[in-house]
Order: sequence, then C-alpha cells, then structure tokens
Amino acid sequence: MDYGIKGKVALVTGAAGGIGSATARLFAKAGVQVALFDRDADGAQRVAQHIADEGGQTISGGFDVRDYDAFAAAIEKTQAAFGGVDFIVNVAGGGSRQTLATMTPEDWHAIVDLNLTGPFHSIKAGASALRARGGGAIVTVASLAGLRMSMNNGVSYTSSKAGVLGLTRHAAFELAPDNIRVNAVLPGPVLTPQMKAKISQETLERVPREVPLGRWVQPEEVAAPILFFCSPMSSACTGTHVIIDCGLHVGATSSREEYNRTRDLPGLSAPK
Repeated sequence: MDYGIKGKVALVTGAAGGIGSATARLFAKAGVQVALFDRDADGAQRVAQHIADEGGQTISGGFDVRDYDAFAAAIEKTQAAFGGVDFIVNVAGGGSRQTLATMTPEDWHAIVDLNLTGPFHSIKAGASALRARGGGAIVTVASLAGLRMSMNNGVSYTSSKAGVLGLTRHAAFELAPDNIRVNAVLPGPVLTPQMKAKISQETLERVPREVPLGRWVQPEEVAAPILFFCSPMSSACTGTHVIIDCGLHVGATSSREEYNRTRDLPGLSAPK
C-alpha cells in the first residue's frame, strides 16, 4: 500500500523493543529509509539486519536519549547516511514500580529524563533537520497513563507520560510555521515480547478480561497510528494524540465476566 511516504527518512529510538521494532518494520515496508537506535545497540542491529534482509534501507546505532549530544549525533549520522531526516519517532521509554515512599530523587529523574527529556531532546536536536526538508513529523509514544494513572508503573512514569502530552501541544504550536507536526500515541496494555517475559501467567490471562475488546494490544497496532501521523493522511493533525488500548480508557472497573453477570437481571430494569 502506498502511504505517500516512500523515499522518506525516519529515525526511530527504542528500536530494539516490541513497539520500536514493529514501527521500523512497518515504515520499511512503506518504502521509508529507517535509522534505528536503542541503548541496546546489538538489538537495534538485529532489527536493522532483518529489515535489510527484506530489502529495506537501514542503519542502526546505540545511544541513551537522555544524552542530548548523543541524540544530536544520531541525527547527524542519519543525515549523513540518507541525506536528511523527515520523521522522528520517540519510542524509547520505561518505568519503575516504586511508590512515593521508596522513590528517591535520583530514581525520579532517571524515569522522567527517559520518558520526557528524551522526547524534548529529539525536538531540540531534530527540528532543524526536519526544517531543512521543508517540514516533517515527530511522534512520541506516550501512554494511557498520561490521561489517568499507571497501575503497572510508579508516579514518575505517570507524571512523565502526562508531561509528554504538554510537550506535544507546545512544540506543535511553536513548530507549526515550519510545517513540522508533533503528535503522540497513547498505548494501553501492549503485549510486547518484553512484557510477556516479565508478567505472570495470571496477569497474561487477567488483562484481557478487563479490556472491552477482550485482548491485549499488539505492537503492530501501535505502529500503525505512528505511521498515520507521519503520512499525508494526517496532514491537518498536530498537537494531538490517539489512544490505542482496546477500549481500556472507557473506564470499566470490573471484568467482562462481572459486567455481563450483573446486566439485565430481574428487578434491574429501568423505571417506566
């Protein structure tokens, strides 16, 4: 399918993970040249090799998005390899399960800098590169926790993901005259290989019962809206976000089984 982005160049951080690798593969299938970066340089290289084996054009490398100079160097490396940068996709992120009582200031900054300062670095370091191409798009993977709270991670995660939405809105306003669009995607429960490896069988089976669509989100289902935000299909979209959570944001507080069990019982009909 032609998404109108063939021949463009995308830089993807967190490319070794489930969402990042799915995004890189989808962009490559759309004819985009992809630069893959991750703190796990070997993991990024493995994804890049897979894309190259399928005929895609790619480079890879390793750096920490909390390091501004390293981010700027990754932008320059991508420009040198492909002649420019059109899209920046911020997937790199993470969290911890610490409570307010156990979290130290150092712990706080480690997560906030990863999830919020990293995307800021992408905008600060990458805006001039996109401007040189006549515009482009920046997409950050936030989280449903940006609108509510995280039941899986701690306060630093919730706070930083909410901050991503503010960064997205403000950067979109400032960069609009340069035809640079800035948007975010908000995944809910995504069953990445990393997630599957760390959760219990009970959690694996329980989460679908708490989600209206009755299943986990797949990484490819997050990659698709990211591509949308980089394509001409979203040419009027900036400073906004899309939720990808199989309906979790609807706000149900009970399982699907409990919901169905208590519906339409005798005596619970609406008054006439």
